[in-house]
Amino acid sequence: MEHRVATSRARVFASTSGGADLSDLSGPFLMALLGGAECEAEELLRGARSRGADTALLVRDLVVPALAEVGRMWARGEVSVAEEHLATALATRVVARSAGSATRPAGPGRPRILLACLAGEFHDVGIRLLSDVARESGWEAESLGANVPRESLVRFVAQRRPTALALSVSLAEHVPEAARTIAEARAAVPGLTILVGGRAFCKDVDRVPLTGADAGLCDAVAFRDWLRTRAAEAKRDSAAPDGAPAATSLPAEMPASLRRRCSHPR
Repeated sequence: MEHRVATSRARVFASTSGGADLSDLSGPFLMALLGGAECEAEELLRGARSRGADTALLVRDLVVPALAEVGRMWARGEVSVAEEHLATALATRVVARSAGSATRPAGPGRPRILLACLAGEFHDVGIRLLSDVARESGWEAESLGANVPRESLVRFVAQRRPTALALSVSLAEHVPEAARTIAEARAAVPGLTILVGGRAFCKDVDRVPLTGADAGLCDAVAFRDWLRTRAAEAKRDSAAPDGAPAATSLPAEMPASLRRRCSHPR
């Protein structure tokens, strides 16, 4: 369940509490990450799913709190950089495998979302986790990772023409760069829906309108709810009349040689 945080010019969504109670799994999951116990971490995620948790809930209530605590432990000198990196890598692997088992097969006409971190943003764990949430929610998701130069990102958006673009910003000083990136992406693809998220906006939602984004999303469950709503709308809008050819998921501006390769049956 999501609620809207009012701002003057943009919508900012954060989920309310709800869903399966995973609080008793938080400690064991943290210890599994710190100990590199991958099988134990996977078993804990399976247990959470058996209670009805989906990937978005796993991310919001288990993974993000655990990684935040690892970060605090690193800041206090209680774990090393190596241990922090181990925990992060393990968490993203087990979530990806868990989400993969619940993701529906790809089909024609699915909306596509592109996720990226701005230039100078080197923490891409969030968009990797949200890519898994998107796929489980019926979207195709493409993640460009960390530190993507604006010019390269805008060219890619123009070529791929996704349904939506999601930008992650951790540092408040990068908000002006987010605004420039969004303005150029809109010029390249008019009508593109653009989302922002990350620590910079969750700490201060009033920064969202400064970027020109359509919406800000503060957690994985709010993101999932937004995706589900938009996917349902897109499905209704793109319903082809009887006898019309089925839509492909290949972007219109893909080079012809690459389009032939992608379309060739395997």
